[in-house]
Amino acid sequence: MRWIAATGLLVLAFMAGAKADQRDPQLDSLFAELQRTTNQTAANGLVAEIWQRWTAFEDDPRATNMMAIGIRQMNLGQFDNAERIFSDLARTHPQHAEVWNKRATVRFMRGNDVGSRRDIARVIDLEPRHFGALSGLGMINIRAGDLPAALQAFEAAVRVNPHMDQAEAMIEDLRQRLRGRAL
Repeated sequence: MRWIAATGLLVLAFMAGAKADQRDPQLDSLFAELQRTTNQTAANGLVAEIWQRWTAFEDDPRATNMMAIGIRQMNLGQFDNAERIFSDLARTHPQHAEVWNKRATVRFMRGNDVGSRRDIARVIDLEPRHFGALSGLGMINIRAGDLPAALQAFEAAVRVNPHMDQAEAMIEDLRQRLRGRAL
């Protein structure tokens, strides 16, 4: 439900004409504040702002609109259409980390873990602070049965964004499951 609400915030940001990407210099201060805040409401606002900046395209309203359409298609379960849109955006905007992340998400939802993992590697190369991609990598590793790697991925995500309750729960679960096993 939280994810759907965040997606709604992204659509509002598109409509407001926001322009940015992972190279936006404002992200450094947003991430710094995300580390400092202890207020969950403030953290939610910072996370929404980070996602908005990651998702928008500088000086390309058509690409920003296509991203919004792709997200809508993904949310509606229209994975073929969404993957096609994100693949087209990846070809025209290969330096835009969030395009790769969205395609990784669609591929994960379709069960294409190899493709999703490859896209996540690209995301992390472009934006090492991408807590969403790190969390997604954790999910892929769980599905593959590699619990130590899943734990590492979720821990990395929480180091970047300490307000990820679901990732924290996954960390606790994985630690319980791994207790007594050599990592």
